[in-house]
Amino acid sequence: MIAVRRRVGKGGRAAAAPWTGRPTRITLHATAAAERHLTDFGVASDVNQPRVLAYGLAEFPMAMAAYAMALLIPVFYARDLGLSLGVVAVILVIARWTDLVTDPLIGFLSDRTRTQWGRRKPWILAGAPVMLLAVIQLFTPRGDVTAPRLALWTVVLWLGWTMVAIPYYAWGAELSCNYHQRTRIATWRTLCSVAGILAAIALPLASGKLFGYGSDLREALTIIAVVAVTSGGVAFTWLLTRVAEPPPLGVRTVPALEGLRLMWRNGPFKRLLVAFTLAALGPAMGAPVFFFYLDQVIAADVAVSTPLLVFYFGNLLGVWVWGALAERIGKRPAWMAAMWLMVLSQPGFLLLGPGDVGPLMVLLFLGGASAGSLVGLPCAMKADVIDLDRLASGADRTGLFFSSWSLVQKSVVLLALAFSLLVLAAFEFQPAGPNGPTQIWALKMAFAGIPTLCYAAALLVIRPYPLTEERHRLVLRQLAARVT
Repeated sequence: MIAVRRRVGKGGRAAAAPWTGRPTRITLHATAAAERHLTDFGVASDVNQPRVLAYGLAEFPMAMAAYAMALLIPVFYARDLGLSLGVVAVILVIARWTDLVTDPLIGFLSDRTRTQWGRRKPWILAGAPVMLLAVIQLFTPRGDVTAPRLALWTVVLWLGWTMVAIPYYAWGAELSCNYHQRTRIATWRTLCSVAGILAAIALPLASGKLFGYGSDLREALTIIAVVAVTSGGVAFTWLLTRVAEPPPLGVRTVPALEGLRLMWRNGPFKRLLVAFTLAALGPAMGAPVFFFYLDQVIAADVAVSTPLLVFYFGNLLGVWVWGALAERIGKRPAWMAAMWLMVLSQPGFLLLGPGDVGPLMVLLFLGGASAGSLVGLPCAMKADVIDLDRLASGADRTGLFFSSWSLVQKSVVLLALAFSLLVLAAFEFQPAGPNGPTQIWALKMAFAGIPTLCYAAALLVIRPYPLTEERHRLVLRQLAARVT
């Protein structure tokens, strides 16, 4: 890890702030010249709201597409288009695993791209049409639908997605180096993401009620495709034309092996990554068995869209609340508060039984609200720990850090999905029922019991996280001193 010592002036002594692990010591000189350059690194400048909104809105169409790919496309191709469920599952998983190559490659290349338009914009400009074309082909298929066709366009979708997402998230971390501005940027981007998911759920429902078109799964996917592609064209155009891309903060290129060594020694990054991984395991395990829980435990006549809307409305509120709280008390304390709410509310699902629709909605709202902290705050904290890497390496490797983070996140989702289903299989759970008390208990544990333990473990890991606003400001002073 990196330990920071600040030279406090004449007659003072350096006060060490060790961050667990074997440190690379960097003495931070708070010189007057360095202080003047803090503005160059976004500490004193303000990222105005139109710019933040122009950046965040690009997440809206991406979230719509991601929601449909996760929940609707598997059912659509297996049930409505007649492909084997096993074949569909294998294709979707293998296509997602292509990110093992494309994520780090595009992160690495976007860090080293140099054009008159910047490093991130050319990748987004190239990737957005690829991604949106694949959305049209997958969501509104024409003619014979075959497994090779599904595989081709799924791979194309995730390739275009990676070309957009990795540079896009890295760009967000670079818009400002200000500790609280980063929270605001990540919060608004996450709000736009949740709004996209809500739109993907609500628009087909509303269209079905008002116009009689949207209740069928094919119709719902057509609506999602049209809105995602249209809003994507507008959002990406606004992003590329209205948001300026700051220049790289690094001054040199780091060899691959040295770069990996420095990344491994970045203690706060490792701690944040482990905590995020544990926290992400919760929803990644619960989501695949949610419909089973609704059908077998609650056993009530409830439209699936209703609990989803309750959860994501809570999620939307939670993103805003935790972001605002983080600007007052800091990112780590705000994230811990959200995790405590998750740990205290999730065991309630273990106590529910047939007909408990009201308590279910309350718990889903609380779960959605607390889950609102799982994306925005860690993303803002990740931007802070990347500054430590800039200080230690002298290079700007934001894209590589975000691609590494993305790989872990995707791996967790796939492994958690497999694990939760294997737990049910081990207890001989029957998806269509009937199931005895042992199988229902296994379902409850997969949906809420084990995820609660994951949230508790994340709390323990993130508690000693050392990068406060004050310490981050010291890092920026040293970075600023390099340009004096």
